[in-house]
Amino acid sequence: MILLSRMRGAFSVGSTTDPLGRALLVEQFHVLRKQVPVLYAVLLIDSISVGLVLPSSVSPWVRFAVPAALLAICLVRLVQWLRLGAAEFTPDHAHRELVRTRLVAIVLNTGFVLWILALFGVVDPELRAPVALLVFMGCVGTAYCLGSFPPASFLTMIIAGTPIATVLLLSGDGIMISLGINLLLLLLLLGRMISTNFRSFVQLVGTHGRLTEEGDRARAAEKTATAVAERFDRALNNMSQGLCFFDDDQCLIVCNRQYLEIYDLDPDAVRPGMKLNDIVDLRYAVGSAPRMSKGDYLVWRNSSPVITEDSDTTVELINGRIVRIRHRPMPGNGWVATHEDITEQHRTDTALAQAKAAAEQAEANARAAHAHLTEALDVVPEALAIFDKDDRLILWNRRYAELYCISSSALTVGTPFEALIRTGLEAGQYPEATGREAEWLTERLARHALPQHSHEQRLPGDRWVRIEERRTADGGSIGIRIDITDLKRREASFRLLFEENPLPMWVADANTRQLIAVNGAMSRHYGYPREALLTMVEGQLRCGESDCAESDFELHRTADGDAIQVVIESRPLVYGERPAHVSVAFDVTDRNRAQEKISYLARHDALTELPNRAALDEHLRSAIERARITDAPFAVLCIDLDHFKEINDLFGHAVGDAVLRETSRRLQEVAEGAYVARVGGDEFIGIIDQAPLPAAAELLATRMRAQFERPIEVDGHGLKIDLCVGVALYPRDAVDAVSLRANADAALYRAKHEGRGAIRLFTSAMDKQLRDRRALDHDLRVAVERGELFLEYQPQQHRDGTLKAYEALVRWRHPVRGVIPPGEFIPVAEQSGSIAQIDDWVLMEACREAASWDQPLRIAVNVSAAQFRRENLDAHVRRALRESGLPASRLELEITEGVLIEDIARAKKTMQSLKALGVQIALDDFGTGYSSLSYLEAFPLDRIKIDRSFVMALGQSDRSLAIVRAVIGLAHGLGVPVLAEGIETDGQMSLLLQEGCDEMQGYLIGRPRSLLAAKDGKQSRLCAVS
Repeated sequence: MILLSRMRGAFSVGSTTDPLGRALLVEQFHVLRKQVPVLYAVLLIDSISVGLVLPSSVSPWVRFAVPAALLAICLVRLVQWLRLGAAEFTPDHAHRELVRTRLVAIVLNTGFVLWILALFGVVDPELRAPVALLVFMGCVGTAYCLGSFPPASFLTMIIAGTPIATVLLLSGDGIMISLGINLLLLLLLLGRMISTNFRSFVQLVGTHGRLTEEGDRARAAEKTATAVAERFDRALNNMSQGLCFFDDDQCLIVCNRQYLEIYDLDPDAVRPGMKLNDIVDLRYAVGSAPRMSKGDYLVWRNSSPVITEDSDTTVELINGRIVRIRHRPMPGNGWVATHEDITEQHRTDTALAQAKAAAEQAEANARAAHAHLTEALDVVPEALAIFDKDDRLILWNRRYAELYCISSSALTVGTPFEALIRTGLEAGQYPEATGREAEWLTERLARHALPQHSHEQRLPGDRWVRIEERRTADGGSIGIRIDITDLKRREASFRLLFEENPLPMWVADANTRQLIAVNGAMSRHYGYPREALLTMVEGQLRCGESDCAESDFELHRTADGDAIQVVIESRPLVYGERPAHVSVAFDVTDRNRAQEKISYLARHDALTELPNRAALDEHLRSAIERARITDAPFAVLCIDLDHFKEINDLFGHAVGDAVLRETSRRLQEVAEGAYVARVGGDEFIGIIDQAPLPAAAELLATRMRAQFERPIEVDGHGLKIDLCVGVALYPRDAVDAVSLRANADAALYRAKHEGRGAIRLFTSAMDKQLRDRRALDHDLRVAVERGELFLEYQPQQHRDGTLKAYEALVRWRHPVRGVIPPGEFIPVAEQSGSIAQIDDWVLMEACREAASWDQPLRIAVNVSAAQFRRENLDAHVRRALRESGLPASRLELEITEGVLIEDIARAKKTMQSLKALGVQIALDDFGTGYSSLSYLEAFPLDRIKIDRSFVMALGQSDRSLAIVRAVIGLAHGLGVPVLAEGIETDGQMSLLLQEGCDEMQGYLIGRPRSLLAAKDGKQSRLCAVS
């Protein structure tokens, strides 16, 4: 029975009831599916070979017919197995095919044995051994190919191999018997080898099955880890900051998409395991590295404080971005850092997705990954909470717990969202829900259920957060809370500043320019109700363009139809979640009108309204330019009133002013288009380009004289006035403005010396005067070296009577001509260039003498145009202060406005360098040149001096009073004190005090005198010496 059981087991196909049997069936089938087609192909070849080697004497039926039938069966099975090659079979299918294979093996082997035995009977004895060997080898090969299926293999050896060996044993031939014995032994060895291999095969299948089970479990774990990693990636890539982890070897562990976008890095170029140095190279290549050399950056980055300590660093990149880096070290030398792009101050609406759990390949790795994620989220400044698809809390960071500390008892893993909200409601976490808890809860849960939403929430302590929630692909949700308390407070401050601002302000849509908010000041200033303004666009406020293309203001119209000039300052902002801009309007209508008036008065004589010296210089330059282009001559007439000084002395300045006004009127009347200007006192200039010259010039001079044949009536006095006129021609007598004026003045000088009412043209004989000037220039060049110059000081006092300063005035004591006033030698010095030497001496001498005073009074020194133009003026001033020991705060430099306006940029730079020394700067002779608000605002002035010409006319000319009032108001508006010079009467002093003038200077205060420092006992004082 045991033998039968073993034989039945040896020839059975296998079991489909146990896992190992089923796996064994499938594996047997898989092996046979590869081996059997080859086996059948070999049998075909072997059978054909046997048929071909048989002698022709063998019957064709035995030789070909029988094997052909067997070969047909082989061919059919070969095709069937080839079709089975691409199909997937279950164990049951495999079992059926194996049973069929066993049956086919019995049939084929039986057929082949019968055929061979038949051949033995008909072939020659010497052919039996080759045929037997040939067929036996086919049997062995078949058994070996079927080795993975022992039933078929054993049947092949028994049915095909054993009969052939037995026939050889029974042949009676010694060689045949020996061959038969060896063939039987070969069959036994082959059977044992097949059995051994099959047992190994079974073990291998069993091992493979166990490995497959392990593989399935590993794939399930991998799938779970992949899902967790994907959630981690979503969390990382939804953060509003860039995040990166580096290990102890400075190799990248992970970074998110925001990190790559901030630094313009190619995601394909940055991979985990990449060295920090390689990432730095990429950043320098794309221009997103810090503004320092790579070497310096790596030295700083690898320094011990940076690696081992917490740090918050703001870095400017080469491409202009500003990035805030929060660095937190990890155990070892690794670190985690967040990178936030703060170039734009508005936070983006992006949010961080859910957390990443580690791969489930090992529980320790999962816990480590979770720890890394938790540490990273705790660095993030926003509060973060992640819920699963069942709305249960699975992850939150430290900031979330801080914001919702009142309901912190509910912050446990697995807490439902609704339970968390209800706990907060019971604890008073949500002040906005007070009194409407059920309704508020319903609204909150409805918002939470949306795919994505954003809203603001108020918390206790008047704190505000903006909530950004969105659903994830797996049905969970990610919620971010951004603390907007400071933003809310800024908005409240903005509303307060906006509504209570005294200046008109409005907010307009950036695209439509529709007014969406206005303050009360705008309603009052423009005269429109607030509701009417909110229906308007910005363009409806305008009423056309300004006359000047370079004006800095716009023309707006009020509700009353009045045009106002406004300067608009606008800044972009987000208002009500839409782009807009806030604008403020500065009404400069009165300022511009005052400036226009000042500008007009600055170019016209206040008394006569004729063009003044500044306007004349500009007109004369233009006339020369035109004459050069057109090659047309013109004449300059220098006009002086005879004995006008006697009229002033006899009848007073009021009568003198009336005479000058009437003189101006008559000159303009007779000029008939010729240019007439008053340059000072009783001196006038005329310019005529009417041909022929000089006849036309002489005719004009004659007509001017004729105008004064009739006396001028003033206050009942008939005053007889005559003129002296000097004429110089362009280009005959000179080709530049200075020479023309000088030659015309030389001709006038000749006319005045020849008697009243003379008219003289410039001639070469008048060069003598020029030679005299040259002699004066020659003597002036050595005056400093010979000690002929000296200083006089005129006091400047405060409006309360306190002495504040002295102005240093240079005088020249000529060895032959006596004391020469500065009005005669300063123009000569400026023209010859010797003014530089004089300027240096005056500055040094004034500082030296002021330093010797016992009282810390201010010393004012005039700066000439040539001195101001020098590149090293600040160096000269610094040397004078150093060598004299005078404190810089006591030195005041007086500069005329005409010098400043020549080159505003250069003048501003020079004045800034002077102010850096600590000296004070005063604007001298204000109102006589190019008075303009623009340079008053641009230059660092400490004092403005009103020219004496305006002060002299106070009480006699309303225009002069208007100018003085405007200058004082303008200067005080800029925070600059005002000093009036040329005060000679109590009336002038009284008017200036009424108008708020700060300081005074003039003969009424004190005449220029020499000062000697004298000491008397323990006290000292400054004595004025005549």
